Amino acid sequence: MSLYSFFSGAWCAVLWFFTFGVARNLFGIFPSERAGEVTTALFPAYFAVAIILGVLTTAALWPHRKLGRRISSALLLQILAIAALASIPLFIQPAMATNPPGTPGFARLHGISMALNLFSLLAAPAASLLALARRKE
Repeated sequence: MSLYSFFSGAWCAVLWFFTFGVARNLFGIFPSERAGEVTTALFPAYFAVAIILGVLTTAALWPHRKLGRRISSALLLQILAIAALASIPLFIQPAMATNPPGTPGFARLHGISMALNLFSLLAAPAASLLALARRKE
């Protein structure tokens, strides 16, 4: 489980650092339009790293899947978090590209993107807590 702990910690760190460290500070320093351009340029690397770490985390936990409901629940949360993250660059961002910033369509898609990212931000550490919690004996 030490490999799982490593990948899980790295995955959670990337998700939280980009969202609350990088993106939040960019929007606090630059005008919204410029901050949006910079975060858009960083998105491919962010999503690639986050998805890869999510897959590695899930692969590290997969051999333990028969250890009980906590592990199965953790795996399900991780798979849902990966799917949520992957849907952003695959579906949401291409649709956002057809809607200029400031339009209702862009705002709706941006809200969906933020909700999917927030789900992953919460699901990844929740899965880790489930998987790493000690069983009461």
